[in-house]
Amino acid sequence: MALTREGGGRRDASRRPAGRSERSVKWNIGVVTSNLPYLLRGIRVTVAVTFAAMALGAVVGLFVALLRMSRARGLQVLAGLYIDLWRSTPLLVQLIWVFYALPILIGHSMTPLVAGVLTMALHVSAYLAEIYRAGILSIAVGQRHAGLSLGMTPGQVLRRIVLPQAVTRMLPPIGSQFISLFKESALVSLITLPELMWQAQSLAAFTMRPLEILSAAALIYMVLTLPQAVLVNYLHRRYLAH
Repeated sequence: MALTREGGGRRDASRRPAGRSERSVKWNIGVVTSNLPYLLRGIRVTVAVTFAAMALGAVVGLFVALLRMSRARGLQVLAGLYIDLWRSTPLLVQLIWVFYALPILIGHSMTPLVAGVLTMALHVSAYLAEIYRAGILSIAVGQRHAGLSLGMTPGQVLRRIVLPQAVTRMLPPIGSQFISLFKESALVSLITLPELMWQAQSLAAFTMRPLEILSAAALIYMVLTLPQAVLVNYLHRRYLAH
């Protein structure tokens, strides 16, 4: 059996050394170090998008959680449908739909930054809503009754009694959700937002060295994520360990 080489020559396949590929991959670390400033520029966008989406998602999630716990059956169903919609579909599909399909429906274009932050915020808000609801419901109902008996309104009971205690129980899962969102932010590269992964993919295509560039990007994600994981573990031991 003869194999065709790129140069047009032919060679006998039986003469190939056993256990070795025709081409060997050699690492070129220099391509990473020489282009590191370009790669690192994406970190600022990644961090900014993650924090903006988390902040917006935290507000929306709290609103949805309150609707979910409302006495009105219709509001409960509406909030439940919202949570199921965003939790049961992949973030990748949501990004494509918001960036490409939604502008067609509303008649207005959307920048990659706005589409990325909005989609990530709505996505994480569904998870945060359930975290909020679980944290609030974990507070003994007797404390709410005690607050009401002292003349507080339901809103005052929530702000002064329930939330201060529930927050400490919410922090660890909220931290874990932030880490997940930080890593999932790589998906916004699909809509051309120049964050870390987009920079890495562009650089890999330009240098034709995807192995080194994407490995460097993975290492950067790990370096940025590990301190977050340490903090979340501390919060878990501090507030949830019994």
